[in-house]
Amino acid sequence: MPTGWLKNAAYRLALPLLAPSPRGKITMEHTGVQLTHLQDYQRILTKHHVLGSSLLMRQGDQEAQVYVSVGGNIQHTAQADTLYRVASITKMATALTILRLWEADALSLDAPVCQYLPDSQGIAALQDVTIRQLLCHTSGLRDVPAYQYALDHGQTYQEVLQVQGIRGSHPGEQFAYCNLGFGLLGCVMEQVTGESLAQVMQEMVFRPLGMEATMDASSLPEERIMPIRRVVQRGKSRDVRITPLGKKPLTTPDPLRHFGHTAGAMYTTCESMSKLLAFLQQEGAAENRQIMHPETLRMMMSPQASYGQLSPGMDYGLGLIRFTLPELPDMPIMGHQGFAYGCVDGAFFTQNRQVIFLNGGASELRIGRLGVVNRDVLHYALMKEMPAWT
Repeated sequence: MPTGWLKNAAYRLALPLLAPSPRGKITMEHTGVQLTHLQDYQRILTKHHVLGSSLLMRQGDQEAQVYVSVGGNIQHTAQADTLYRVASITKMATALTILRLWEADALSLDAPVCQYLPDSQGIAALQDVTIRQLLCHTSGLRDVPAYQYALDHGQTYQEVLQVQGIRGSHPGEQFAYCNLGFGLLGCVMEQVTGESLAQVMQEMVFRPLGMEATMDASSLPEERIMPIRRVVQRGKSRDVRITPLGKKPLTTPDPLRHFGHTAGAMYTTCESMSKLLAFLQQEGAAENRQIMHPETLRMMMSPQASYGQLSPGMDYGLGLIRFTLPELPDMPIMGHQGFAYGCVDGAFFTQNRQVIFLNGGASELRIGRLGVVNRDVLHYALMKEMPAWT
């Protein structure tokens, strides 16, 4: 994944040479509002080597969805009920679950996280770390290779936290995006409720919002899942529908080992993702009832930390990103991205608009920390397509 400027430059050079082109292999279908700039969208898909994808645009009560299938020797077919592993977009649902538990007085955002993790007393890496800091990536924790190794080999989070370099700064000092930190929130959920994180999130978020979504991929029919692959990678390309970790059922709690899901393992549909964004837009209302306090949602969407020079103009709330871009409307855009195994997903909203772009693989080029394909899709939707709707 091209995270540094040098890797990003090398990736940019390799992209036209190594990435499979969808040109001439794209089939597009759309529902809802009549679209007038589909050719511009198709150019984005071709430019960024996008494999099968779904795009949902909503403006007030108006909605359009575009389903893109890519054929040839790579079959990625998108339909209305296609399930996507939305990677780090999961963090919005994780944050909502934690905040609902906070509203229910099951935990405190500013208490030491050790109070809510089993057998965590005395772990130096967690000293002075709070749940709020995990939610906004200011815990001081860092992602290290031992994190993935522990997930692959069934180790506990305690073993990961003993690794050298796991903590890069004092809690609250600086922003550092950390999947492990969000994974630990899944352990907290299980410890304070006694239920599996899949069940907790179903009860707290997915069912109240009317979403078709799950954290337990082992329960899903694989034929409905969009396969994902990197469009530029070393060695032979392969599709990923469910990861080895995802094939392990989440039917019972295991707060020592379930730290690999709540950072990015949610599966859902484009339409269900829209329900989550609408819940945020409506400050905690869904299904004709107020589920969370508006003040809680406003806190979640308020800046808590800044990306700084990594990505000027981009801030982080509690489980979501806020940013402005010169080429986009002069208003804050909120939501989250999802990078995993080649997908470059995005679920974003403004006061009255939504743009959701889910895919099975795309160019992973970035501008700062924002995926270039997400920037281009946002520009197309917010500056060209939706303004033309009547």
